[in-house]
Amino acid sequence: MTNAKHEVFSTPSEVKSALESLGLTAELVKNVAKAAAAARADSLAVDPCSAPGTLAYIYGVRSVRLELLPKGWRVSRAGNVESTVNDELGIQLCFQNVDRACGARDPEAISGKGSGSRKLILDGHQAELFPKPKTASVKTFGSTPTVWVICVSSDSKNVQAEVSCPEIFEGEQFEGFSKRIFVMDESFGPDPDAGKKRDDDDRADYEVRVTKK
Repeated sequence: MTNAKHEVFSTPSEVKSALESLGLTAELVKNVAKAAAAARADSLAVDPCSAPGTLAYIYGVRSVRLELLPKGWRVSRAGNVESTVNDELGIQLCFQNVDRACGARDPEAISGKGSGSRKLILDGHQAELFPKPKTASVKTFGSTPTVWVICVSSDSKNVQAEVSCPEIFEGEQFEGFSKRIFVMDESFGPDPDAGKKRDDDDRADYEVRVTKK
């Protein structure tokens, strides 16, 4: 879906400023994306067909938390949704495998989103109806955090990552994003060993779409 209303931050200065407001950096987001992409690439043809996406998700979430927990963030599993929360900033950060990122079209989650995700996003948007004080000394403890998502798309040739704020949605898929921060869109060059037989030549690149109720 293309959303004509959203704000897009794509220049280095815009990205840096937008990420800083969320307590993030471009380097951190790139580390998360690379960890997820590497995990996806480690899957083999003999693995279950869901392995690439599952491994990417596990290592994506793990990398987010290893980066942020030492900085004062905390783990949340509210509504059976894995996220990492900064109570002072009022930010709830999730990881999501998507079909694409950093493009004209909005990212779509590979796995369908369930009622827990819908409720978290709805509650976060409702909280934003009451603007948070901009005074640095005022904390946001007790308020419902706004959900942001690190969206990562990767294959054997490309890794893309953006940090975006999803709009309220009704079904099993995101229906747009109010803000999108384009962080990473990198392509890999030709593999000099591409013609050689390797033990991992049978790596799979399958993704199973899972629908949550």
